[in-house]
Amino acid sequence: MILVTGANGKTGRAIIEALLSKGEEVRAFVHRPEQTQEIESLGKVEVAAGDLLDQKAVGKAFSGVSAVYHICSAVNPHEIEIGQMVIQAARLANIEHFVYHSVLHSVLQDMPHHQKKLKVEELLVNSGIPYTIIQPAVLMQNVLESWDLLSEKGILRQKYFTTQDTQMCMVDLEDVAEAAAIILTSPGHKGATYELCGPQNLTLSDMVAGIVQHSGHEIKVETPQDEIFSVQLKKHGAGDYQVNTLLKMFQHYNEHGFVGNPNVLTWILGRKPNDFSNFIIRTLKSKN
Repeated sequence: MILVTGANGKTGRAIIEALLSKGEEVRAFVHRPEQTQEIESLGKVEVAAGDLLDQKAVGKAFSGVSAVYHICSAVNPHEIEIGQMVIQAARLANIEHFVYHSVLHSVLQDMPHHQKKLKVEELLVNSGIPYTIIQPAVLMQNVLESWDLLSEKGILRQKYFTTQDTQMCMVDLEDVAEAAAIILTSPGHKGATYELCGPQNLTLSDMVAGIVQHSGHEIKVETPQDEIFSVQLKKHGAGDYQVNTLLKMFQHYNEHGFVGNPNVLTWILGRKPNDFSNFIIRTLKSKN
């Protein structure tokens, strides 16, 4: 059985679906009991609920599983403490393979969430547990957060780009999930750190052109000011750490870009990863 933590997020659900498609037994660890039904709708999944900082709940979730795919919720201020908790639980449960969902270029230490993920990577490497570290690029699916605005009013609201020169590597979550399932179910991946990147380093113009080409609608780009962006995040329950971390992330992206190389993902999948146009085409079909 394979345990997926952080299972109720879009990444966790995609990993679960990819594992189920391979006939694997899956246990999903979610934060709240009311999330159980949504996870069970994905297929035959055993669900455990609890806090990743609760030693008893974490220990119970790890009991009887052979491998784990660990996802910490986005920009979590307690990611290091959670990492320590789950690594200790994995050690006690004699986990045979621990796969950690990190971030592309975790070495970039001017972003707080990168700092925390790099520290968890260090803890895992030093733990003695057989591991694989996955470092995905920015997900194409993040575009969907403003998809209603885009489809209804033709407005692409984003914070990734403030200049025409900024380049961003994006990866399709479906490719990340497929790669994760391969890594968890095939030999030869333990002790590896993998950068998972799509086939393009996109500019804002590239993204807009791809959307316009396949949707047939003109697109207007909006980039909210930091103050407005912060207010919107706090309305949705984000705390100061999350807000400040995201602002520092976007500042870094806009100053330096965030580029990557698709060779590793191509090798794992045995095919070229999906490009942005393929993602837009698939999204438009699913929304119609």
